[in-house]
Amino acid sequence: MAKNIKLSATRVNTFLSCKQKYWFNYYQKLPKVSNPAFKLGLAVHESLELAGHIWLDNQRTEFTKADIEKIMDEYNRVSIREGIEEYSSHLEGRELVKKRLLNFVTGERLIGLETKFGFWGKDAGPQVTSKYGVPLIGAIDKIEKYDEDTVLIIDYKTSKTAPTPIQMKSDIQLSIYDLVARQIWPGYKRVVLALDLLKSDVLYTYRTDEQREDFEVYLKAIYEEMLALKEEEVSATLNMFCPWCDYKDYCNTYQKACKKSDYEFLPTVNYTDDQLVTEWKSVKFTKKILESRERELGMIMMEKIRRTSENLTGNEEEVYVRQNAKINYDLLTVHEHVPTEDFAGLVNLNKKAVDMYVNLNPAVKDVISDTATTNYTSPFLATKKAKKVKKTKKKKGDGNG
Repeated sequence: MAKNIKLSATRVNTFLSCKQKYWFNYYQKLPKVSNPAFKLGLAVHESLELAGHIWLDNQRTEFTKADIEKIMDEYNRVSIREGIEEYSSHLEGRELVKKRLLNFVTGERLIGLETKFGFWGKDAGPQVTSKYGVPLIGAIDKIEKYDEDTVLIIDYKTSKTAPTPIQMKSDIQLSIYDLVARQIWPGYKRVVLALDLLKSDVLYTYRTDEQREDFEVYLKAIYEEMLALKEEEVSATLNMFCPWCDYKDYCNTYQKACKKSDYEFLPTVNYTDDQLVTEWKSVKFTKKILESRERELGMIMMEKIRRTSENLTGNEEEVYVRQNAKINYDLLTVHEHVPTEDFAGLVNLNKKAVDMYVNLNPAVKDVISDTATTNYTSPFLATKKAKKVKKTKKKKGDGNG
């Protein structure tokens, strides 16, 4: 189709997850549904970008009180500009920015901020093409010189969940940044990649020469598929992320799944393994869609009741807002007034808090760890990619004759 495509991590991930979402975004350029998480990420990113410029321009080794006030004013401005409605989300973003300002640079020095590559115009940045001719586009949040031999590439994330080491090794965005870094900063022997999870930790990874070559080949295959894509071949793919898609309101497949109620299930007794897995996945994804739709309708109904102070009345039912009270006791007060032998039966330990404590107090770590037990939840179904079974060729003369 188009011949001037440049690949970014977002473009690749969109293409792989759903061709219709890809088409809506990059060809029809439909307006996106507002996403609160995106607004928060934007406010945090722009504030930390300003922090980086202050650090570079003034050769800081730490931020002054005036610096911090200026950065937090910028956060407030962007938060209001983007329309972060929940005050709790606004405050959460402020705390994320403040936390990062306390430990802003981990390497020897900061060498780049929001470094663009592959764009057009005045601030296009360097043009980067992969080994096999794939043009790349994007912007790296932060680049540090870690030491004489190592450049550190950092991407900010405001998500609540952390990827596993395997996911870090296969992360498309970090793999693209690895290719770009080796072209823009060829003087460094090593490229270290980092996801700065502002809500938790900084995670590090790298790419070997073999992994880099595999990714180059993979990227070329995706690029060729993108170039060959035609409008008549575009179709939606239902998956568990559909409820959070920016284009779900335009998607007939998603809307049909939301409205569907006449589900027919065939007897499973004669199902093959493939049929069982296929229908299980279909039901699982549809369940996610319906649950998301239920939450969406519930939020609208809750807001309408809040604004009008009146219940919603249907033909047969009336919907109202109900709250259950939950009483929390003060731990120190209970500990003070309950005998020690009885207190242990009243409380549950927070594993994360205990882990943090024993790491700070290694003298008691062994004795506490020795008494720890592992319990398992009830079994549940999970998925992983199936391994292809290699068919062995029959040797000549292996027949029954």
